[in-house]
Amino acid sequence: MNMEICSNMLVTDLNRLYENFPVQRNEVEENRFRAHMQSRLTTNLSLFSEVDAAVFIDTNGKIYTSYVPEKDETAVNYSGLTQKLLKQGSYGSAYWFPMEQRDFLTPDPDVPVLTLGKVVVDINSGEKYGTLYLMIKEPTLSAFLGSSEPSNQKKYYLIDERQMIVASPEKERILQPVTDPAEYRLLAEAKGNPETRTQNVDGKWLLTVTDFPSLNWKLLTVVDVAILTKDIGKNIRLIILIGFCCLVLSIIGANLLSKAVLYPLQQLTKAMRRVMEGNLQVQSPVRTQDEVGLISRVFNKMIQQIHELMRSMKEEQMRKREYELALVTSQVKPHFLYNTLDTIYILNDMERNVEARNTTKALADFYRIVLSKGRELIILEQELKMTIDYLSIMKMRYPDIFSYEIDVPEELKSAPIPKLSLQPLVENAIYHGLKTKGEPGLIRITAREEENKTIIVVEDNGIGMSEERLKEAASYRSENKPIQSIGIYSVQERIQLYFGPQYGMNISSEEGKGTRLELAIPLVNDRRSETHVQSYDRG
Repeated sequence: MNMEICSNMLVTDLNRLYENFPVQRNEVEENRFRAHMQSRLTTNLSLFSEVDAAVFIDTNGKIYTSYVPEKDETAVNYSGLTQKLLKQGSYGSAYWFPMEQRDFLTPDPDVPVLTLGKVVVDINSGEKYGTLYLMIKEPTLSAFLGSSEPSNQKKYYLIDERQMIVASPEKERILQPVTDPAEYRLLAEAKGNPETRTQNVDGKWLLTVTDFPSLNWKLLTVVDVAILTKDIGKNIRLIILIGFCCLVLSIIGANLLSKAVLYPLQQLTKAMRRVMEGNLQVQSPVRTQDEVGLISRVFNKMIQQIHELMRSMKEEQMRKREYELALVTSQVKPHFLYNTLDTIYILNDMERNVEARNTTKALADFYRIVLSKGRELIILEQELKMTIDYLSIMKMRYPDIFSYEIDVPEELKSAPIPKLSLQPLVENAIYHGLKTKGEPGLIRITAREEENKTIIVVEDNGIGMSEERLKEAASYRSENKPIQSIGIYSVQERIQLYFGPQYGMNISSEEGKGTRLELAIPLVNDRRSETHVQSYDRG
C-alpha cells in the first residue's frame, strides 16, 4: 500500500518536473533535469522507509536513479522489463514484477528485490513520459516474518504463484522452489482458493497456508505441534482437580442450604416461573423476616414496577438507537485526519505552499461543519460544502484517480439532512469504485424534486458491483451477520430515524459501469432552513 502511494506521489511530482523542463534538452538542461529528478526520487523515498530504491526511465531510454549505480544500468533496456510494463494497459494501475535477483535496477545486485512498475504519462495530454520502478529488498519483507520461537520449531515463508520462496528468514531457501511434498501438496490445494488451509503432517508439524490476493502470494507457516500441545496435559489435570473440588463443595453446600431455605425458595421460584410465563399478577407470599423474606418483598415490589418500566421501554429503546448511531457518526475517521495532515506536511516539505494552504483551509472548513454546534441535522447546502472540502482533499491525495461534478438546484439546498450523509458515500465511490478502476473516473452529485421529496443522487463510473455484492450492500445489515458497510448502514439508519421509514436510500450498480445511490429526504422549499432543521433535530 505504501509503495502504491509513493508511486502516485512520484507520478504527480514527475508531471510537475516535466512542466518546468522541455522534452528535448541540451546538455546543461539535462544536467539540471537529472539533479532535480534525483532530488524528487530521494525526497519521496525518505517518506516511505519500506521503499529501498526508485528508478525512472524516459521514452528515450535515459535512466534516472535514486542511488549511485555500481554497474551499468542500461541492461534494463534489453531485459524486456519496460516492454512488459507497457503491455499492462492503464497508466493508473501499478504492476508487480516477481521477486528476482538481477544486476540492474537495484542498489545491491546481491539481494533479491520486489519491483513495482507504473507508466508515467502527462495527466493533461496522455503523452507517455516513461516508466517508473520502485524496489523493496527481500530482507525488508523477511524482517516481518521473524518469530520468538526457536528456528527449528516455527518457520514462515512467502510463496509466489511460481511456487518459489520469495521471503524467508532462512536465506538459503530464498528464490528456491518448494520441494517438501507436504508443503507442495497443501499449496496446490490452496491455489485459487482465498480460504486459509491447515494440514497436520505425521502429528509433528502443523502447516498453514494464508492467501495474499493483492500479490497472488501465499504465507506458509510451519509450526512444531509440540509447541501447541506442551501445556495441554497440565491444563487437563488442573481442570479435573478443580472440577472435583467444586463437586464436593456443591454437594455439601446443597445439603446445608436445602434444610434452611428450600421451602421458601420453592415458593419464590414458583412465583418467578409464573412471571416468566407472562403472568404479571403474581405475588410471592412473605412468610419470614430473614433474607428470603426480604427477597420476596423485593420481588413483589419489582413486579409492581415492571408495568412502569414497560411503558417507558419504547422510549428508552429509541434513545439507545439514537446514541448508537450518534456514536458511529460522532466524528470523522481518525485515519482521514492523519492522512490529510501527512499530505499537508509533505506539500510544505516540497514547498508547494499554495496547495498546502488550500488543503489546510479545506480541512478546517470540513471539521467546522462536522461539529455544527453539536446538532445532528444540518441543511443540504452545508452538507454539500463539507463534501466539496472532502473531495478537494482527496483530489490532492489522488490527483489522477477521479474528478467530480455537483449540480444541485438552489431551491433544494434548504432540505434538512443528517450530517456526514454524503461523505461516506463519496468515500466508498473513491476507494471501492474508482481507485482500482485503472483510469480517471467521475463522481457526480445531483438533486431533484420527486413526489414531495428531495432526491439526492451520488453516482460514479467506477468498477461497479456484482449482483451478489449489490445484494449484500443493499441489505445494509442482515440478521446473523455483521454490518456489511458501516458508512451505508449509518446513513440509512439515521435518515429513517429522523424522518421515518418512507425515506432512505436506494442502491443500483452494474459491474464494470459504475454505482448509483439515491437518498430520499424531506422536501423543504422555504428558505428559512434553520427553523426546519431544528424542528426535525432530536439531538
